[in-house]
Amino acid sequence: MTTRFTPEEVSKIARLSSLELTEKETEVFAQQFTTILEYFELLKEVEISEEQSESDENHLSHSREDKIEKSTVSPEQFSPYLENGFFKVPKVIDQDH
Repeated sequence: MTTRFTPEEVSKIARLSSLELTEKETEVFAQQFTTILEYFELLKEVEISEEQSESDENHLSHSREDKIEKSTVSPEQFSPYLENGFFKVPKVIDQDH
């Protein structure tokens, strides 16, 4: 069973995200979201044996050691909205809804 996104659902997501989409964009996103969900449905069908799972976990345990290094990039290079060491951005959540 595939979940399908309707243009109305995409419009609601866009409104909650403070995005303005054209009718064409809404249709395209509805199709793209549906396609993404179809790929997730395919992933559910992949079988992983107990042996594969254990070998994957062993592989992950051999990761590199974390090292702290001084960055050559400063926060000011990312955003003009830096204030007292914090990023100040426009309000994106409307609490009236």
